Amino acid sequence: MLSVNLLTFLCMKYLLISLLAFCLFKTTYAQQYIINAHITGIPDGCKFYLSDISIGSDIDSAVIRNSTFIMKGKLAEAPKLLRLHTLYNKDQYVAHLLICNEAVVIKGDVKDFPTNLLITGSKTQVDYSQLQKLSAVHDKKRNELVEQFFALSGDSVKIKGRKIWEVINKADSADLLVRTNYVKTHLNSHAGLYELFNIKNKFRNDTLRLMYNSLKPEFKQSLFGQRIGNYLKVGDILKKGDAMADFEALDKNGVKHRLLNFKGKYILLDFSTTYCGPCLLSLEDLRNIEKRYADKLTIITFSGDVGKDTWLKGLNRDNPKWLSVWDGKGNYGETILKYGISCYPTFVLIDPQGKIAAKWEGYGKEPGRKGSLETSVDKILGNL
Repeated sequence: MLSVNLLTFLCMKYLLISLLAFCLFKTTYAQQYIINAHITGIPDGCKFYLSDISIGSDIDSAVIRNSTFIMKGKLAEAPKLLRLHTLYNKDQYVAHLLICNEAVVIKGDVKDFPTNLLITGSKTQVDYSQLQKLSAVHDKKRNELVEQFFALSGDSVKIKGRKIWEVINKADSADLLVRTNYVKTHLNSHAGLYELFNIKNKFRNDTLRLMYNSLKPEFKQSLFGQRIGNYLKVGDILKKGDAMADFEALDKNGVKHRLLNFKGKYILLDFSTTYCGPCLLSLEDLRNIEKRYADKLTIITFSGDVGKDTWLKGLNRDNPKWLSVWDGKGNYGETILKYGISCYPTFVLIDPQGKIAAKWEGYGKEPGRKGSLETSVDKILGNL
């Protein structure tokens, strides 16, 4: 028979090994995300994808079986805004997740997309879901009104269209109020900081700085807190008449270029991303401008993509004849922030003296006419 001392020793050793294994399990578990989803209404075989919005590409996928699927992986930076999506009956079903490397459980039906799914296991996601639900009413109303506008034709576009956009503007104002109040009441949270960055231009810089300074250290040092800090660091956003801000970025061969080296001719900065639809539509304008004003103007496309592979894929697809550069910092880099880029594409025209001559956001084109970019550039350079 074993002695009492030996038995006690073996029991203590077993407990120690079990405790160590449990700690190792918890450490490993905490270093990855686990998405355990149970979603009814979608048949077996449908594939769900998980996309990292900041790099514009899928990072995980899983096939649904018996209304269930599991995804596992590791986020290099957390929390991250992720896009969970699938295509079923030609309809896209999308839900956004703001999570860390943690275990998340998703329950619901296909009808619960995008904001009524029950998502547990993440405090950050719970906060973010609250904001989504607060904004859902305004988002739904806005989408309905936009559909009504695009359904108009003939003379009704001017009369009824103007009234529709008046209502849309009111809905946008109401939504902004909801988001602003949410940020103020959830400032020390990842979801609150994420939304604060999205609507940062709606606050005076001194107000934004006070909000930033009031953050608890853990949130000030977080990924979203650092983005707010970087935004405040770059100072006032450049506007028409200001001197251009120099920057350094790489071309596809890894050669570094400085904006200052192109001073002396007009410079058209084209801020775009690989999977931006209006950016693709503007390529024809850019090609026409490049040919027409080759002796007066240099085009430089500055990519807002975070992922290098995503950027290079776009270059291989579009094959621009002008310089395209990338800094890998996406929407949170100093250049994007300093030039005040809030949507893609955005075009900034710089004169030969290095002053900002004009800035245009977005792109549009009517059938049989020049695109909005080409028309705008012609007005300035056409008579030179």
